[in-house]
Amino acid sequence: MKIVRLSIVIVIILLLVLFIVYNNAKVNVEYLSMHFDNMPIWLVVFISVFSGMIMGWFFMFVDELSIKKKIKDKDKELKALKEEIAQLRQLTISDSEDR
Repeated sequence: MKIVRLSIVIVIILLLVLFIVYNNAKVNVEYLSMHFDNMPIWLVVFISVFSGMIMGWFFMFVDELSIKKKIKDKDKELKALKEEIAQLRQLTISDSEDR
């Protein structure tokens, strides 16, 4: 398994190096009021990809917190229902004994 993982990492690194070598044209970037002159296009692409990944991770994290809160609420509800069932069972047993 380690050999497969290492092979995949080597292939990805090789592809990234090839991407950098073949995409070294210079571009001018203006973002908000910032100006970046003569940036390599591969750097612009990497910055875009990584900023997108970070935003995606952020929204996943927020969504995960929401899901954890829902799970916690459902666990509380389940515990309360189990306690209610236990009380009802005790009530049923007590009624049967009285007869």
